[in-house]
Amino acid sequence: MYPPPDPHTLLWDEYKYRHDHIWQKLFQITIAVVLLGSVPYLKPEITQVLKGWILIAPLLGTVLSLISLVLMHFELTLFGKIVRAHRAHQEKLGLIQHSRHNYFRYLVMTYVSFLMLVSMANVAVVRLLWLAT
Repeated sequence: MYPPPDPHTLLWDEYKYRHDHIWQKLFQITIAVVLLGSVPYLKPEITQVLKGWILIAPLLGTVLSLISLVLMHFELTLFGKIVRAHRAHQEKLGLIQHSRHNYFRYLVMTYVSFLMLVSMANVAVVRLLWLAT
């Protein structure tokens, strides 16, 4: 029989998994939103043929960033619980004394919000400048 796993090792594994998962999703979201937003700029001749339909790609990027904002909220809430437990364990053992402030959630949510705003601005630019002519 195998001995039961150490709960602190499981906590550390969950911490690493969630942290890496959040970073991976941030990179994936960024790449997807940028690629969708750049579709009208790749071949300007297509814009003339597709007219208003060219807005679909940048709009999808905006919707994706909005959905990502909501999903990141839930991911970061779960990650926050794991961080608090992990930090409490480290402090209990006297390994490290952590600050009570954790800016990771704030920075991630700010980044995804900014990505959404830039995507919305791109839709407006494509709509107002490219399709107005």
